[in-house]
Amino acid sequence: MSAVAPLLFKAWRESRGRFLLSVALLAAICVFGVFCRESLMKVFVPKEPFVGTPYIGYIHQLVYGGPGRGLFTILVIVLGLGGLQREHLHRTVGFTLALPVSRTRLVSVQALLGLWQVAVLSVLPLLLLTVCSQLTHASYPPEQMARFGLLWLAGGAVFFAVAFLAATLFRNEYAALTVSFIFMIFYPIAVLFPPLNRYPLNIHHIMSGLAMPYFDARHALLVGAPPWMLLASMLAIAGMLIVLAVQITKHQDYS
Repeated sequence: MSAVAPLLFKAWRESRGRFLLSVALLAAICVFGVFCRESLMKVFVPKEPFVGTPYIGYIHQLVYGGPGRGLFTILVIVLGLGGLQREHLHRTVGFTLALPVSRTRLVSVQALLGLWQVAVLSVLPLLLLTVCSQLTHASYPPEQMARFGLLWLAGGAVFFAVAFLAATLFRNEYAALTVSFIFMIFYPIAVLFPPLNRYPLNIHHIMSGLAMPYFDARHALLVGAPPWMLLASMLAIAGMLIVLAVQITKHQDYS
């Protein structure tokens, strides 16, 4: 355990710029979305036949089912980049590999910190929307935000793991970013075709609730029990991708 704290600090120093920028961008959507809602509600309105509370439908269209969710996905992909390949590119990998710890621990700590950052971004809308809504005398159910936070955490973990694996495979971080974005864009298209379209495999829809049985589009609310099995499966897939990245790192040549 004594070696974990310094490794976490090292990983934090390397990723804090991306993380703090991610927090700022996602916070901007939430804060300005609430305080500027009189103008934005004319643009981000639920499609017919919506019969629910206008503010709830608006927040879903802006944050949980619209630009906010899309931005979150991009941010967690960027957080997944880095690692030893990036250090090799900047010629600092020799110092890191000289540390008296295994590659497995190095990469595992980086992944652990990255998943923690994904979790923070997942709950950030809950905190900001709760405070800002109260300040503007509006109301959005906290229970709904907590459940969307779970959906974002599971989906974000998968996108993070894909980027983390790509950053392990490609020495050029722009190549890893490109591959991750290709996955983000074309994976939802691929699952539209049979036989994949028989299953709830579109991560974007899982995160937003759109076209899912646990989402009531007429009221823009999550209903029923959370899809625990689906969420557990997504987290398991993210875990397997990270384990694969760790195993690949153990055998790579950084000379």
